[in-house]
Amino acid sequence: MNVRLEKVEVHNRAIGMLLSGKTQKTVALSLGKDVSTIQRWWCKHKAHKSLQHKRGAGRPKKLSRVSKIVIAKSLGKRHKSTRSMAKKLTNMGNTVSKDTVHRYLFKDLKVHPYKRPKTPLLTEFHKKNRLSFYMDKVNWAVDDWKRVLWSDESPYELFHPLNPQNDRIWARDGTQVTPRQTVKFPAKVMVWGMVSYQALSTLHILPQKETINAKYYIDEILEGPCIQALRRTDENRGILERKMIPDMSKAIFMQDGAPAHTARKTQDWCRQNLPGFWEKQKWPGNSPDLNPIENIWSIVQDKIDKMKPAVNVNYLEKMLKNAWSSIDPDILERLYLGMPMRVQKCIELSGEYIGK
Repeated sequence: MNVRLEKVEVHNRAIGMLLSGKTQKTVALSLGKDVSTIQRWWCKHKAHKSLQHKRGAGRPKKLSRVSKIVIAKSLGKRHKSTRSMAKKLTNMGNTVSKDTVHRYLFKDLKVHPYKRPKTPLLTEFHKKNRLSFYMDKVNWAVDDWKRVLWSDESPYELFHPLNPQNDRIWARDGTQVTPRQTVKFPAKVMVWGMVSYQALSTLHILPQKETINAKYYIDEILEGPCIQALRRTDENRGILERKMIPDMSKAIFMQDGAPAHTARKTQDWCRQNLPGFWEKQKWPGNSPDLNPIENIWSIVQDKIDKMKPAVNVNYLEKMLKNAWSSIDPDILERLYLGMPMRVQKCIELSGEYIGK
C-alpha cells in the first residue's frame, strides 16, 4: 500500500476510535503514537481540517545530493570552514550560504568544529625512547606507580586569555558587550610542585625575573619544598601536610630533562638525598603527556580562570596557592589509576603522543 495512504488510514482509525468513546491515551497506546499526536489529530478533526499531510509543506532543502556528498567528504580534513565549503558549492552550481552548510553539518551529520590540538613534535628518537620507557614498565600495577613522585615547573600568565569559544556574552548588539582588556607582554609566574597519589608538596613560586639554574634548583627547591615534603610523617593531615607515600624508602622521584634537572650537581644531590630517582637518561624527552602532573597544572589554570581576574602578580600568586591547595585528593588517585592505560596507549601508538 502507498505510504501516504497508510498514514491516512491510521489517521482515520484514530478518529474512529475516539468517536467510539476511547480515550486519547488508549488510542495512542493502540496505534503506537504519542498522546500529543493523537490530540493534534483530534483538534484538526473537530476544526474540520484535513488530516492528510500536504506534499511539499515546509521550506525546500537547498542542498543537492551531490553537495551533501561533498560536505560529508570534508570531515576530518583541514581548511574546510563552512565559508570555504559554501564558496566551493556555489562555484559548483549549488548556491548556498555558510549557515546552510553549518546547519547540515550540525543537525544532519551531528558533527562539531574542533580546534587542532597542539602536540610536541616527536622525532623517531623521541618515539623510541618513549616506547622503551613504557615497555620497561608494561607489567607495572597501580601500586607500582603509586611509588612515583611526579615533579615539574609550570608558567602562569597574568591576564591569561580565556578560551574564546567559551567566553561568550549574549546581547542585543556589540555596544552591550564588555571588552576584555589585554596587555602585549603580560607578566608570568613560574611555579614548582610535586604530587603523589595522596598528597601535594607546597607550591614553590619563583621570584620575578629569577631563572632556574642548577644552584637555584638545588638550594631553593630540592632543599626547600621538595625535601620538606619527603620528610613528612603524618598520613592523616591535609593534602599539603600529609606524608607523600606510606613507605618513603620505596619512593621514586621523577623530574624531566630540563637543564637544571640534568646538571651534574643536581644528579649528585639526588643520589645522595633521595631514596630513589630516575636519572637523566631514564625519563624520555618531550613527553609532557606521560607526566600526570601536567593534568594538575591544567586543573589549576581552570580554577584560576573561574576566579576574579588577577590585576597584579601578587594577587596571581595568591590565586595559584589557593587553586593548588584546593586540588581534590580523588583527582590524584584517579590519575594514578590511569597510569597503566597511559602505558598501554603509548605502546599501541608506537611511542606517538597520547594526549593528557
